[in-house]
Amino acid sequence: MNFDSRAKAIIAVFAAQIIWGVAGLLVKIVLADVPPFSLLFFRSLLTCLILYPILEYRVIKGERLQTISSQDKWTIFWAGFTGVFLNIALYFIGQKLTTVIDAWVINSTGALFVILISYIFIRERLNRIVYFGVALAFVGTLVIIGTPVLGIGSGSIPGNLLILGSTLVLGISYVLTKRLMDRFSPLLLAYYFFLIGLFFSLPFFLWEYLQNPGWIAALSTGSWLIIAYLTIGSSIIAYALDNFALIRLSASAVATAGYISVVIALGLGIIFLHEQMTPFFIAGTIITFCGLFLAETRHPNHPLHKLRRK
Repeated sequence: MNFDSRAKAIIAVFAAQIIWGVAGLLVKIVLADVPPFSLLFFRSLLTCLILYPILEYRVIKGERLQTISSQDKWTIFWAGFTGVFLNIALYFIGQKLTTVIDAWVINSTGALFVILISYIFIRERLNRIVYFGVALAFVGTLVIIGTPVLGIGSGSIPGNLLILGSTLVLGISYVLTKRLMDRFSPLLLAYYFFLIGLFFSLPFFLWEYLQNPGWIAALSTGSWLIIAYLTIGSSIIAYALDNFALIRLSASAVATAGYISVVIALGLGIIFLHEQMTPFFIAGTIITFCGLFLAETRHPNHPLHKLRRK
């Protein structure tokens, strides 16, 4: 197989999903010690502190940063606001309230929102089987979200709904980011996105700090290592890989590859946190994955399709 840029994009999206899958377990662990908005603030702060000198070095070496038009500024703002601040804030709060396995099966439906948003706003047309798969996966997600109503499972409806909201706004960010990828480098976009996240998370961080000023001093070395992983791995490497993949693959294709991180997070949640899968959860997961399978295998730009064409 010719190792061209498309193959690199496929590898990039798979690598990003592995990093995020491991992060699913780590986020649940560290949220026991770190308030959600404070975790977002430190993640955004450290990401910006690492990316800024990298971008400055590239400028010193003679690379010109792209001129940002007024329209692009608004696109970058909304992509960063939805993709970093809203997405991560809703996810952190939701993950604190619900289980890893609930959160990540619901997260897997991100492709549904990207497909629907792409259909509405950028006229990305797909066949009927893909849309049937979207509907089927959505039904499975409703089963998982509604399981706590029956008093079974350890998840929570508020937490599950927040995770669903996080998934929705990330889908919006994916489509907006796709518009920028032909003009801006992934690292530059990641810097802008997390700078926006830093700005909007600051007042919430200060509020959480005033509620409990001693939590930072009480953090263990393990918690700081997790924050470092979330910064370097999830925020920089994975975002850069994911954005790189968006250059060569469609927004829907990159989003549907998210099932890899879901499988990893499910396994880690069951093994290390001893989370239980109830019959309703298993049924909802099967329905969701069947829908995603239909959407993926019938999607003309899905990474697995790309590999089969080589």
